[in-house]
Amino acid sequence: MLRKTNRYKFAEKKYLLICIASLAFFCGCKSKKHWLEDELYPAVFMESGAKKVTSVNPGEVGFPGGRGPDHLVVYTSSFGQQTGTNEWGTEAVIESGRVTSVGGNNSQIPAGGMVISGNENASHWISRNLKEGMEVELKGDSLYYSLTENAFLLQARSLYKKVLARIESGKMKDTQSLPECEKMVAADYASMLNQKKQGNAEKAVEYSKQLYNRILKLYYSSFEPQANEFRGAWIRLADKSEDELKNTIKRMADAGINAILPETIYDGYAIYPNAHPLLPQLPQFAGWDPMQIMIEECGKYGIQVIPWCEMFFIGGAESPLVKQKPEWLGMFRHGTIEAELEPGFHYFCPSRPEVSAFLLETVDTLLRRYSAIKEVQLDYIRYSLSEPWEKGFCYCDYCRSNVRRQLNFDIMTISPENKREWEQWNMYRANNITGFVTKVNELLDQKYAGVQLSVDVVPHPEASLKYKFQDWGTWVKNGQVDAVYIMSYAFDNQIVSADAESLKRIAEGNAIRPIVGLGPYMGYTPETLLEQIEISRESGAAGVCLFSFNALSKDQIEALKCGPFRK
Repeated sequence: MLRKTNRYKFAEKKYLLICIASLAFFCGCKSKKHWLEDELYPAVFMESGAKKVTSVNPGEVGFPGGRGPDHLVVYTSSFGQQTGTNEWGTEAVIESGRVTSVGGNNSQIPAGGMVISGNENASHWISRNLKEGMEVELKGDSLYYSLTENAFLLQARSLYKKVLARIESGKMKDTQSLPECEKMVAADYASMLNQKKQGNAEKAVEYSKQLYNRILKLYYSSFEPQANEFRGAWIRLADKSEDELKNTIKRMADAGINAILPETIYDGYAIYPNAHPLLPQLPQFAGWDPMQIMIEECGKYGIQVIPWCEMFFIGGAESPLVKQKPEWLGMFRHGTIEAELEPGFHYFCPSRPEVSAFLLETVDTLLRRYSAIKEVQLDYIRYSLSEPWEKGFCYCDYCRSNVRRQLNFDIMTISPENKREWEQWNMYRANNITGFVTKVNELLDQKYAGVQLSVDVVPHPEASLKYKFQDWGTWVKNGQVDAVYIMSYAFDNQIVSADAESLKRIAEGNAIRPIVGLGPYMGYTPETLLEQIEISRESGAAGVCLFSFNALSKDQIEALKCGPFRK
């Protein structure tokens, strides 16, 4: 029964108590069978698998917790109290042989239990294969895991308790569907027990799944929509015709998305024709104009189109810009034009005036041609990742001569040990990017006063400035941007919360729209996606932007449609 609080009126309390009472009734009080409280009956259905792990209780090998790239690691209580892992992965906690939670990092290791931890591909494996209630056993260097009808029941119990907590906290206000859901769940549970008694494994798991899916949909619906909320999604268009693009836009509209951010200038191409003599149209769009189609079609659904344009990053070795303008390419300190820390990436040198002029011209042409655009978004307005400093950017001949002339030292002969010169060198790089943002502002003020400027940035301005010379905190304070989209891509909700709170602190007192960019492409669960949307809301963000629509699973889209993006 729900705990009584002072936050609810008597009528609300009475309704909730009736709901819980109805649950007890429909679950079959006469037979004393209650799907939330019964002890688990022995499983009659089992679907099993095995997976080798990289290591058990690894030593420190240069990575937090000893978990390296693509590692699947098991930690037992003999390792310590916590796994010590960083945010780049996910973990499943196992207690009494069952999965009790999935998600997060640096988890507490239960006494007598274990934590299964994965990075990169291994984290995707955990998200896809391990669910609450599943049975897991470690034998040697292999995990043996089993899915039973009981696992679906345990997952449903966990989710239903979350629903009740959300009702009690006031987060779920629309409870009209609750009694009918409880009635059907009680019937599913009774049918499952009946099939188990008859030894019919397939039918038993069928009813168990059905019960779980009802509660899952109820949980999704506990995340209610908000009025006037920005619901964006980045997308790299893969459509080969106008009709395909129209279908994509309809699917996005059906998912509740109200802003589409198509990748518009990237890899040395544009998606629309005649963008610039140096910027050919992507061959897949030859003969038609996706930008014009999007603007027309999105207008029918009330969806905003925000072109997502990549600036100093110009693609891989096959990029037309790499081939046509090699003299504009920046160089890394170790002597290559190709990044090692961002493998395969090529950047134009942000110091060169001709580079800024070219990029400004592409923005100008875009906005002149498509007058319906009311916001343009710039990405990669930064240097390539420059930590460790030995692999930093940019050390081309132009930068060397320019810094020698302006600051009177050679950038190739200094290091962080030369504190004064190193600070000047870092400021020089940051000023180049801020100078470009200033030029974009001047362009908009002079020719496109009704167009807003938004930027994609690394979360936390201090880290962004240190690693990529992207001083977006200053841009916000100086009123140079209208919206900031932080790229908070993480399995761990605590990371997203910290990123969103940092954005909130910067946005407070400044006239910008703070948007939290989320990364469902990483493969986390639909429940995690909804939780991260709520975290973003609670931080005061104006909305979220999802990376990317192409990567959204059917289950994630269903969660959005039933939950926070429903109409």
